Amino acid sequence: MVRAVNKGALEPESAAVVRQLTDGNREVLDHSDLTALRAKMGDFMKSCGPMLLPVDRTEKRRLKTADREVATILHWPPDSGRVAKNGNNRPILLYFHGGAFTHFSADTHDAVARYLCNKGDCVVVNVDYRLAPEHKFPAALEDAYAALCWVARHADELGGSAQKIAVAGESAGGMLSVALCLMAKQKGEPKIALQIPMCPSLTLDGLEHYESWQRLGSGEFLLSKRSIEDIRTLYLTRPEEALNPLVSPILALDLAGLPPALIVTAEFDPLVDEADHYARRLRGAGVPATYRCYEGTIHSFMIMAGIINLGYSALDLVASQIRSL
Repeated sequence: MVRAVNKGALEPESAAVVRQLTDGNREVLDHSDLTALRAKMGDFMKSCGPMLLPVDRTEKRRLKTADREVATILHWPPDSGRVAKNGNNRPILLYFHGGAFTHFSADTHDAVARYLCNKGDCVVVNVDYRLAPEHKFPAALEDAYAALCWVARHADELGGSAQKIAVAGESAGGMLSVALCLMAKQKGEPKIALQIPMCPSLTLDGLEHYESWQRLGSGEFLLSKRSIEDIRTLYLTRPEEALNPLVSPILALDLAGLPPALIVTAEFDPLVDEADHYARRLRGAGVPATYRCYEGTIHSFMIMAGIINLGYSALDLVASQIRSL
């Protein structure tokens, strides 16, 4: 993949985050001590997420399906009772947190989910999917699909529309969102109206084909090639699973029939060329795809809106797309 080199420097808030997280060590995601990594990144998210916006109500619920229960946090937007009287036509967003499939949780990212609920005027199902290495592929995707099926069946109960289901996530959650669209297409249901991968990781194989990995993948900008190798080891049972399009969605041969997409990424994200490639492939397959790359900022900046103000611009863009369904 060929892209132009970065135009300028990191904007000041993003540069400050890089200095804070790297702190002289370019391996921000050190998986050698997973307990320490989970604690470190969980504490970081508490300090940097978006403002906690009001919602009508919140409920922690385990969604019961035929073969599993999926932990979630549900949010209803302010004045949600008004729509219930008028036909339950609000969008429903399934949100998937990032974290390399190994850390973070629905709780760590709940401020993001609440923000999108409030600004997007939508019901949000914040999915607490199972993590690796305790639960390897396809556990997280199976949880995501089970949650999608439950939401489609219970949309009216939630006060939303089964015709307005959107899926969104950042980083690993972005990969899950895209893989979920592929799985729903394979199985023929449920219908997804909109996909919103944010700074998505779209392949665990062939990073050498993406120039942004060569330019930005040393760890200086939060992610490194080594971190992807660690994810492969922890998330997958066998190395060849990286070739499965449900692990590396960019490898899917046919993207026709996938939902319209809003793809949000960042100039200094090693994953940026993967996102650009995905947008181009979607358009080539006849799928409407809006691509927005924010200059001067870093991987997953939108979940750090509390300390990177550009994150609010990205979240507001996402919310407006959901609201327009």
